[in-house]
Amino acid sequence: MDTIASIATAVGQGGIAVIRISGPEAKNVLSHVFTRKNTKCAMKSRMLTYGWAMDGRTRIDECMAVYMEAPHTYTTEDVAEIQCHGGRVTAQRVLDAVLRSGARLAQPGEFTKRAFLGGRIDLAQAESVMDLIGARTERAAQASLQQMGGYLSGRIHALQDALLDTIAYIEAYLDYPDEDIEPLTAERAAQQAAQVKKELEEALRNARAGRMLTGGVRIVLAGSPNTGKSSLLNCLLREQRAIVTAMAGTTRDVLREELNLNGLPVQLIDTAGLRTADDEVERIGIDRAREEVDRADVVLMVVDSARSLDEEERALLRREGIPLVIALNKKDLDAVTSQEELHLLAPGAAIVRTCAVTGDGVDTLRQALYDTALRGTSPEEAYLTSERHIEAARESVKALQSALGALESATMDCAALDLRAAWEALGTITGQNATEDVVDRIFQKFCLGK
Repeated sequence: MDTIASIATAVGQGGIAVIRISGPEAKNVLSHVFTRKNTKCAMKSRMLTYGWAMDGRTRIDECMAVYMEAPHTYTTEDVAEIQCHGGRVTAQRVLDAVLRSGARLAQPGEFTKRAFLGGRIDLAQAESVMDLIGARTERAAQASLQQMGGYLSGRIHALQDALLDTIAYIEAYLDYPDEDIEPLTAERAAQQAAQVKKELEEALRNARAGRMLTGGVRIVLAGSPNTGKSSLLNCLLREQRAIVTAMAGTTRDVLREELNLNGLPVQLIDTAGLRTADDEVERIGIDRAREEVDRADVVLMVVDSARSLDEEERALLRREGIPLVIALNKKDLDAVTSQEELHLLAPGAAIVRTCAVTGDGVDTLRQALYDTALRGTSPEEAYLTSERHIEAARESVKALQSALGALESATMDCAALDLRAAWEALGTITGQNATEDVVDRIFQKFCLGK
């Protein structure tokens, strides 16, 4: 196997940069590039050593280096790391010297892929590495760290074990009917399959929460012009990010901002007010606003309580399929639109009275957005966090449903095939049954050096 190398730290200025090397020639490559200051002492495994990064006889930088023997390393191979001063030029010069000494440039995610192929982690744990790197809130980071520790893998293996026990009994009974094997009744097998199906369905219900923890929530502010959308955006962010004027149509394009909402990573999207516009620029902004509403995880509709609802607002309130939170804004003015009227038009929506000028009601609005985003889920029980995991779980549930039908009609051989299909679908989550194409596609999404 090739020896690979890459810069493992982010490109740019910094205190240090780390060049990572992994493979059978890692120690030899390091010896060509790194010179110890104290040449009398041998370099010991897992001990940082002070010296210089060299390009032939030319010093590149003063640095520290460490060599770690297989198999107890990140990749399960021999690994070496050089810690030089941060900066684009120095780190690249050290990497170039490493590549000239026998290593090749690592592909994206190749270090973690080798950890997977070496059996140190499974595929679900490998995916959580990138989730941790990309985590935007402490809660998201904690969820990713939990997955790295094998929480998802443990749950999946337990379900697979339950299925395998049932499959083994059925197949043994079918293959050796004359042997003294305790018969597994169709009813008992159905109970075991139904229990696995029940847990997977519960996991799928909570998957929305898991996906939002890692991928974030899209909350789109929508409504008619001059209702206070941009002012509420500023209140939610606790800073002045959107331009606010008394003139209708001030917001003409989409404005995106990041928000930590009780640990949920959120993208707040302010949009142009919905109305019929003659101005071409504003009309383009309104078209984009409608597109954002269609893609939203949650729509935050801002209503001016001091005037009656228009047709655009009524149409938005009647829309189904998108979780809706209504901010009944300008509560400091005499009310014309009431909460009762809004409840009749959108009975499932959370309604919060707010005043964007004073900030009154904004904390309650934050909680309503959080509750609506996670409605019907339990974030603490969310262990399916990616579309790949969710699709595999759905395939398993589908196969289990088919198995239950076969068991009901007492066709045990068909039930065994369906149960094995459910077992194999779950195995794709951990990589046990994942194809080479799936594995390659996952690691291509990784950053260089990881």
